[in-house]
Amino acid sequence: MSTIREWASVICMAALAAALLQSLAPNGAMERMAKFVIGAFVICAIILPLSKAVPKLSLRLKSGGGEVSSSAGFSSAVDSQIEAAARKSISNLITAQLKSMNIRCKNVAVNMDTDANGRISINKVIVTLGEENAADRKRVSASLEKTLGLKTEVVTDGGTEKSG
Repeated sequence: MSTIREWASVICMAALAAALLQSLAPNGAMERMAKFVIGAFVICAIILPLSKAVPKLSLRLKSGGGEVSSSAGFSSAVDSQIEAAARKSISNLITAQLKSMNIRCKNVAVNMDTDANGRISINKVIVTLGEENAADRKRVSASLEKTLGLKTEVVTDGGTEKSG
């Protein structure tokens, strides 16, 4: 019962604070942003006590030889999606940079690792250019090094140019 009373008092205090902030909020262009922030504050004030009251649930799936935590599978799926998104982002950035230099990119390979804390480290970027751009390797390598700030290897059919 005390939990419900505490929750109700938190909601009342949040509503009072929201009313006060809304009366102090500027009119005009910032009014919508202020209402959004105040609304988010009230929603957090409602949800936070509920998250403390509801015990955390751990789902276990039985598979073959034993129990497997579903959160581990979910976490690894999220990690692989984040890594794929980082690769695609770097590839798009390189492609756009090369397009602005009027150079066609055949392929971009990004070597990266994820540590135990979920941090992604990019080890090397390998960019493959067509043989017609072999003379531009040094210029491309220097430009990509400056843009990315990463170790970049520019490869053509005629050889390689390493940077960083």
